[in-house]
Amino acid sequence: MAQSAAGNGKRIRNGGSHSGLSPVEVALVEYFVSLADLVGMPKSVGEIYGLLFSAEAPLAMDEIIARLGLSKGSASQGLRFLRDCQAVRTVYRAGDRRDFYEPELGLRNLAAGFLREKIGPRLDEGARKLARLEKIVAGETPNLRKIHGNRIDRIRTWQKTGQRIIPFALKFLKG
Repeated sequence: MAQSAAGNGKRIRNGGSHSGLSPVEVALVEYFVSLADLVGMPKSVGEIYGLLFSAEAPLAMDEIIARLGLSKGSASQGLRFLRDCQAVRTVYRAGDRRDFYEPELGLRNLAAGFLREKIGPRLDEGARKLARLEKIVAGETPNLRKIHGNRIDRIRTWQKTGQRIIPFALKFLKG
């Protein structure tokens, strides 16, 4: 079942026995879903972060699942990604064996985690793809080999610049 959000046509999943979302929670979830979409992350990552961002107290995974209507797999994967990016942290609650989650509110930590977990691996993957591409280009005609070789060199320059910028950016973000 889906619940309309703020009359704007957007929808948030809500499963069977959810406790519902307030208008502010809906708006914050939608806001972070749009940010997640902007940077190519799954919608569930934005939903989870938005809910945790709006929550007055840390939430357990089962509460997140119930409130957002997510599957256990989506919630688990989203929380793992957010934890790896240091966008959320685990909080201990005495007498409860469950993990509780709260959002990281510092932009520096969020940006640094995103650079480390999302951008860094993509640059590494890009380097491997360039090496494969060079092998393919080697088999082209001399004219195409020259054109495509120049383009690959351009991409390699971008790649190296990106790989140099990330450590600098991380250092800058850490203050």
